[in-house]
Amino acid sequence: MKRRQFLSVLVKTVGAAGLIKVYSGGAPFAFADKGEAAKVAATPTPEVWTDTNMIVNKNSGVVHWPHPKVFKHRYRVAPHNSQTLKVDEWQETVVKNPNVNFNKGKSGTIYEHLALREIEIEDEETLTFKTDSLNESIEILTIAVKEPGNSENWRLYELIGRLVSLKNEDDPEKARTEFVEILEASEISDDWKEHDPLARAQDKEKFSKWHAKTVDQKHGDHRKKLTERVQSSKQL
Repeated sequence: MKRRQFLSVLVKTVGAAGLIKVYSGGAPFAFADKGEAAKVAATPTPEVWTDTNMIVNKNSGVVHWPHPKVFKHRYRVAPHNSQTLKVDEWQETVVKNPNVNFNKGKSGTIYEHLALREIEIEDEETLTFKTDSLNESIEILTIAVKEPGNSENWRLYELIGRLVSLKNEDDPEKARTEFVEILEASEISDDWKEHDPLARAQDKEKFSKWHAKTVDQKHGDHRKKLTERVQSSKQL
């Protein structure tokens, strides 16, 4: 071997040896024990954000209701961006201010509870409700279904139909007419004409039968269910 080639090989050999020494800290090189389980830190459980009041995000104008009995929020509005809003004062802030609105994905549920809270039970034995309170509840639900995010919320429409029937329990045709007017004034698509129970609003006979079951006091199944929902929402 020529002198130049010999020196080149010698330099590479010495350099490689130096690297092994650096990485091994001077100790004999050894592979990691594959039998030893890797230690990974456990992911902390996200903090649940709860508050019985509503919280307004002053930056975005979005109103949240992180009530522990309604939602489980996994996020929190930064304290410097948040403003507390009492539940009974929501209309002054949300309805009258076009720049403020409920959290889109949860507004249907929020409106439902707010509407049910307005209903006053007139007689617990006959399970009758005060007409004025039914009107207030229907008005809130009408606001809800005019929002694009709730335009296809069938649960809200069914509740509206039940309340309209109870308000006009002696006149099913008047109830049907009022219900159809609400449907047509909302942002709902023509799909409602095919969706049960909304579809029966087009048929007088079918709606009349549905109306009779809703207002029935002898069995009172729907009245009982509504009473339970009202009492539950009032406890929030």
